[in-house]
Amino acid sequence: MNSSERRPATGGLVWFDEPAPARTTEQLSRERIVSAAIELADEQVTGEITMRALATRLGVRSPMALYRYVGSKDGLVDLMTDQVYGQITVPRGEGWRQALRGLGRTGWDAVQRHLWFARLAFSRPPMGPNALHLYDSALAELEPLGLDAATRMGFIRTVLGHVLSSGLALLEEQTMRARAGFRSDSDLEAAAAPYLERIAAEGKHPHFISWAGDPRRHAPEPQSFEQVLEWLLDGLATLLPPENSGHTPTG
Repeated sequence: MNSSERRPATGGLVWFDEPAPARTTEQLSRERIVSAAIELADEQVTGEITMRALATRLGVRSPMALYRYVGSKDGLVDLMTDQVYGQITVPRGEGWRQALRGLGRTGWDAVQRHLWFARLAFSRPPMGPNALHLYDSALAELEPLGLDAATRMGFIRTVLGHVLSSGLALLEEQTMRARAGFRSDSDLEAAAAPYLERIAAEGKHPHFISWAGDPRRHAPEPQSFEQVLEWLLDGLATLLPPENSGHTPTG
């Protein structure tokens, strides 16, 4: 293996290495590898993939052939997550609240398309070009508020935290359902019914049993992603002087 084919140490950010090799083949390029990896991860209930499965998807014999383009498995994760960061947008020129609302909503759309992103985004620093553009755009919209640096980033992380934690919860629930064989809410309810009946008969946890037996408990859902986002924005607005709050309570 010559110097151009040497596999970098695992853990280093792909952005800190030299640019991807210019040479491509009919089968391989950095772009093709990342695109195939995203497609493969989208197909998995857990969102987890292996380099061997990716090599098979691309029609190459050995996973080692991929490392010349992405450096390592961690490098591939860097590239995959940055692709999804590129699907998140920050409206410009409409005020801080609309900027963060747009970041939250487009982030939630992106996470629902690529649930694995919610887990991988926590595992690697967001230092790719798309991630940096996202943060730069959001910081630009917060600049006129006169907030200190920590608070400006705190506003952004509050919204992104809601996006990623909501996605991670959805991913873990999806994984749990697949492993337990509960493909739908009705499957889960049917499996739980005898257990809940036993608890009810024993007189345990009466308030929970009352809630579980209420047919209206999920209609309407009081804590949708969008509603919680508005509550978060209402809370952030309290840190601003009235003239900068852009505050319109949504209830």
